[in-house]
Amino acid sequence: MQTSPGHGSEQKRQIFGTHIGDLGIVAIALLCTVTLFLILFSPSPADRLQKAQTRQAREKAQQEQVERQKKIDAAVATGEVSVGITPAKH
Repeated sequence: MQTSPGHGSEQKRQIFGTHIGDLGIVAIALLCTVTLFLILFSPSPADRLQKAQTRQAREKAQQEQVERQKKIDAAVATGEVSVGITPAKH
């Protein structure tokens, strides 16, 4: 049995569906999608900066309160200031 000249065994037939270029495009699209999701769902640097500034301000206020209380305690201990309750004038 003879085959037609276009269908010889030495020629490869085109397989439709997957080509190396198609796989490259899919890989690039996947990388772009993953990058987009990472950008969208990662915490922003501005948010971290704001949280750090808030924490730093809170620590500074607490430190000032501790220093103020130490000064008050030192003044009361030396007798410079007396702690007493005076009757309210009505």
